[in-house]
Amino acid sequence: MSVTHVFKVVDGLSLEIDVHPPPTKEENSPVVLHFHGGFLVVGEKKTFPPHWLINACKRRGWTYAEASYRLLPETPGLEILQDAIDAFNWVYENISKRVVVAGSSAGGYLALAATAHPATPRPLAVLSIYGMMDLASERYIHPGQPVLARLDNEEQALKEVEAAMQSDAIDGYPFPASPPTDRRFGWIRALHQAAQYLDVLARKPGLAGRIAGEGVEAISVEDRVLFPATFGLNEDFPPTVLLHGDADVLVGFEQSVVVAKALEEFGVDVVLERVEGKGHGFEAEEVIDLDGDEELEDEVVGDTLRRVIAHLERHVQ
Repeated sequence: MSVTHVFKVVDGLSLEIDVHPPPTKEENSPVVLHFHGGFLVVGEKKTFPPHWLINACKRRGWTYAEASYRLLPETPGLEILQDAIDAFNWVYENISKRVVVAGSSAGGYLALAATAHPATPRPLAVLSIYGMMDLASERYIHPGQPVLARLDNEEQALKEVEAAMQSDAIDGYPFPASPPTDRRFGWIRALHQAAQYLDVLARKPGLAGRIAGEGVEAISVEDRVLFPATFGLNEDFPPTVLLHGDADVLVGFEQSVVVAKALEEFGVDVVLERVEGKGHGFEAEEVIDLDGDEELEDEVVGDTLRRVIAHLERHVQ
């Protein structure tokens, strides 16, 4: 059973966090705080829940929590990041000061960005599951790189995005059953294809083009918190676990490679668990209990996920 709390009221929205306490819980036992994926444009706090992680927390006496946040394009990136920071701080003040911050896809980006932000207490560890880690990379600054397939009505979709930027904030949108035909997913495709994702995230028209032409120095000091892989990593960064399939076509495997390499150079305890031949959402396709008796469909995936949990166990001792 989970308990739902409101951790923040903003823009007329009550942002919620679902807390799943384990059957047995020791005082100040760890909390794993997870942020959902969806390119920051779609999804809600229960989108593609990582059952393997939830079940592992339950078995180990850890609390699992999942938080909502406002979405693009209605809400600017700096305010979305603030939602993640506020969720972390709520957990830190109200549940436990021993926090592992985690996220899947865009949630992995939020986990990294919130951890790198000076307003966030230092977590025990960071877990990114096929995270959008490096927004200053080639993927986001050059046009013509579609998601799924080329979008023919790019211009119309971008006009809809511009109109939505003036609309009321939302904190959730059910992940579409058919992404290729969904309107908001079309916005995601258009923003990637036209290399305008960063422009909308930072509310700075032409930002991606300036980064492509001038380098990361084109990013204003104010906006650098939105680029944690470029500006937020240092020798004091918490231990980090990265999980990513090397056949991911939605968020490329190299996104995790870049962060792993940077953290290694800083001497941070970082592990990149590469899953060969697996794409985006590979571990969310079934309800996995790593400690159960049932055999998994793919034991290679099971062994990888067990290693991830073992890494986390090492950091929460």
